[in-house]
Amino acid sequence: MGMSNADRGAPLWKEKRDTWVSVCDDCHSPRFARENLQAMDEACKDAGLKYTETFKVAENLQLDGMGEPMPNDLHPHWAGEHVWSLKIGAYHDGPGYGGAQ
Repeated sequence: MGMSNADRGAPLWKEKRDTWVSVCDDCHSPRFARENLQAMDEACKDAGLKYTETFKVAENLQLDGMGEPMPNDLHPHWAGEHVWSLKIGAYHDGPGYGGAQ
């Protein structure tokens, strides 16, 4: 299970969540911070599902002989960097991720 699919309501995450709320409450109310952290968790889950579905489609195309083989010279962290841009864009309500214009 990847980070996007982790149960953020689990006790393991309570301490981390409280730490983040304490960072956010320098500028925001604790309630606002908690609600937005929850919304970000949901956005991460959605992004993770879309990412997984996309790779499943690509895998099926490859198995059916319709896809191009993966290049051998990709940057070692090409997928991780893309996931972080999804998360950061969603966290900060970017227009490319359904946020305000």
